[in-house]
Amino acid sequence: MLYFAGHLFNQEKSDELRKRLILSNKWVDGKVSAKGSEVKRNLQLNNCDEKTSITAEVIEKIENNSLINSFSFPAKIFNILFTRTGVGMYYGPHVDIPYLPTGRRDLSFTIFLNNPNEYEGGELKLYITPETKKIKMNQGDIIIYPTKYLHEVTQVTKGERMVCVGWIESQIPRDDDRESLSLMSRGITEINKQLGNTNAPAIQNLRNSFNNIYKRFLN
Repeated sequence: MLYFAGHLFNQEKSDELRKRLILSNKWVDGKVSAKGSEVKRNLQLNNCDEKTSITAEVIEKIENNSLINSFSFPAKIFNILFTRTGVGMYYGPHVDIPYLPTGRRDLSFTIFLNNPNEYEGGELKLYITPETKKIKMNQGDIIIYPTKYLHEVTQVTKGERMVCVGWIESQIPRDDDRESLSLMSRGITEINKQLGNTNAPAIQNLRNSFNNIYKRFLN
C-alpha cells in the first residue's frame, strides 16, 4: 500500500476547525517553516494558543483511528502545520527533510479542511515512480504517504485551499516492513470476519505470529 486515504473529520467538525483557524490573526508567510525556500508560497498559522488547541485535537483524532494505526503504527505525531494557499500561491516540487530534532519523519499527512469545489488548482501531486498521482480530497479527508516521495501543491487559480499537514514517526521505520505488517493485520481482520470466531485456532496462530514479528521492531 503506497499511501492511505480515508475520512477523518465529519463536516461539522471540519467546519468548526476551519472557522477557528480563519478567525486567528496569527497567519504569517509560510516560509517561516522553510527558511530560504524559493518554491513555497502560502500562509501558515504561527504559534499561538489556538494552534496548540487544534493541534491537540488533530493528534487525538489520528491516534484514535484504528485504520490509520494499522497502516502507520505511529510512535509520534508531530510538527503539525495549518496552511492556506490562495490565488497565485503554491508549493513547488520538494522532498521533506527526513529528520527534525522533534522526531524522524517516516510518513507525511495532509488533512483537507475545505471542499474541493471551493478552489481551483491546489492539487497535491505525489511523484511515485513511474506514476504521478494528483490528489484533491473532500473536506475532512486525510491522506498519509511515505515522506520520501517528491511532492508538490499546484498553483491555486481560484478560491483558497486550507489544510492541516504533519508527520508521523512510525514504530516501524522501513516502508516495506510497515506494509507487510499492515497487510498481515488486515488479513487477520478479514479472516476473523469470515470465520466469525475470534478464538479459532487459525486466528490465534496468526495473531501470535503477527505479535512476534511486531515486537522485533519495538525498543
